[in-house]
Amino acid sequence: MVGPLLLYELRVRLRGSTAYALLTAIILAFGGFTLATYRAVVSGVHPLPVQVSAFGSGTAAVQPAQRLLIAERGPLFFLLMAVWAVVLMAFVIPASTSGCLARERERHTLELLIGTPARPSAIVMAKLLGAVSYVLLVLAAAVPLFSVVVLFGGISLEQAFNVALILAISTFAFGAVGVFFSAITENSLLASVLTYTVVLGLGLGSYAAYLISLPLGAALNLRDLLYLSPVAAMVSTLTQANSQLAELLMPYFREPGAHILGAPLTGSAYPVWEITPIAYLAVGIIFTIAASRAVDPLRRWL
Repeated sequence: MVGPLLLYELRVRLRGSTAYALLTAIILAFGGFTLATYRAVVSGVHPLPVQVSAFGSGTAAVQPAQRLLIAERGPLFFLLMAVWAVVLMAFVIPASTSGCLARERERHTLELLIGTPARPSAIVMAKLLGAVSYVLLVLAAAVPLFSVVVLFGGISLEQAFNVALILAISTFAFGAVGVFFSAITENSLLASVLTYTVVLGLGLGSYAAYLISLPLGAALNLRDLLYLSPVAAMVSTLTQANSQLAELLMPYFREPGAHILGAPLTGSAYPVWEITPIAYLAVGIIFTIAASRAVDPLRRWL
């Protein structure tokens, strides 16, 4: 029963010109913010004044940090685009999912859906996939922008796949959170507030807390917060195989820990990009099951 319900959700979401106008606006904003960020970073790279020798030849001296920035402009630009994609996703998903079931309850049509032969789990999955599919459509429309960055070089196929995997799993987890709050609240406004609080707190707030702790010298105590953020996972997957990029981003990111031979395996024994997608996948599954139980009037919370 998921298929017909999902088809109905997609038709409703893509009906009219509003959905396509919003899609175009999101892509333009994504490309504009990414380009503006990249130009702001590159504009700070200026060689030192040319030193002219007695024979008339001259060379421009470049500082080591500037040399790294020039050499790693491809991976850095790709990372900036990935981070902006996560930020965009964190703001779009709550608006897309938090009202999907709450609006049905406000219109008194949720009981009609439950009264159909469709199981509550099928209703929840159709709502979730319908909302997530629109967000994935936005990310798919941004693929040409990512492909342009690949022309700079320095991005492997494995890194690009890891970034896409982190985006997809994070989209599923955030969407499941929105559907869950939409299932347990009486109105869409409250569901939206709760969803934004959790999504922004996990996705962006955890990494922001780590950055704020850097000047205070408390970064070592808060570095495990990086496991909660897909932004940190993006940085982790692009710096694992690129020591120069890791050196360039050292003031803003450090892996929480590395496994030592003979030491017991713990969460901090693995890089962030390996732990975070698994944790977010588990969160998405748990919240989806919880939303199905909340909608089912016969097996509520069992």
